[in-house]
Amino acid sequence: MAPVIDPRLSQHVTRLEKLFETRLGLGRGGFEKRAARARRMMPRQLRADLARVTEARHMSGHPRLARQIDMGAVEDAAGRVESHLKTVDAAERRRHILLKRLGTVMFNLLVVGTLLLVVLAWRGFL
Repeated sequence: MAPVIDPRLSQHVTRLEKLFETRLGLGRGGFEKRAARARRMMPRQLRADLARVTEARHMSGHPRLARQIDMGAVEDAAGRVESHLKTVDAAERRRHILLKRLGTVMFNLLVVGTLLLVVLAWRGFL
């Protein structure tokens, strides 16, 4: 990927990369790869904003396409994404993921236990 030409866009991308790492735990890969993974974790309204920033970063590497970027809209979109990421609590997010996995395991154990009891009763052992 060619370097980002506009310094304002570069600053927004740098801040977003730092927030991806600290708030969402996305420390590996390039900006596009991390943005794609972060897009799945964001509310639907902000996915388009993140896509706009990613597209502007891609377009800024090409001299003719860079003139077509609406920097006002890109800065607004980046600001909305940054403000959302600043509200994300990393510890709460990890706790939520752990509880979700634990709930899945408990549900699976309940289903297997119920099926075991049904089979034992059906076979006449209970």
